[in-house]
Amino acid sequence: MVTLSDAILAINPNAEFEYEDIDNIFWRKKTKAISKDEILKKYRELKDLELEKVAFEKANQLTTFGKILNITNENKIYFYKYRQALATSSIIISLIFVLTNNFHKVRYTIVTDPYGTEFVYDRFTGKLKKKITY
Repeated sequence: MVTLSDAILAINPNAEFEYEDIDNIFWRKKTKAISKDEILKKYRELKDLELEKVAFEKANQLTTFGKILNITNENKIYFYKYRQALATSSIIISLIFVLTNNFHKVRYTIVTDPYGTEFVYDRFTGKLKKKITY
């Protein structure tokens, strides 16, 4: 945060002073007085620079995707070393998702006999049950 002290020291780095507010500045050890307008002008400049700095830092912050990319870039040797395990585990995970979402389609199938009667075949137990229609 920019203060009046920062503005005065930006104009004269060797200035020695005390102040309560902009109208009550006491200059020490024969420091040449600086006009109120000049101090306020420098204060506004420093305030604008501070706002630009904050905006620049905010614009350069990494997003979540950027942070993930940085982490993967920093650990690329580790990922390369275990690439086969990563690929296999990603395939297994995707297969688990497919099977859990379609479990009933994988386990059960509908079988029809020549007379038109429908049966439900359980592939896991190998049992055949007559389909009940509600």
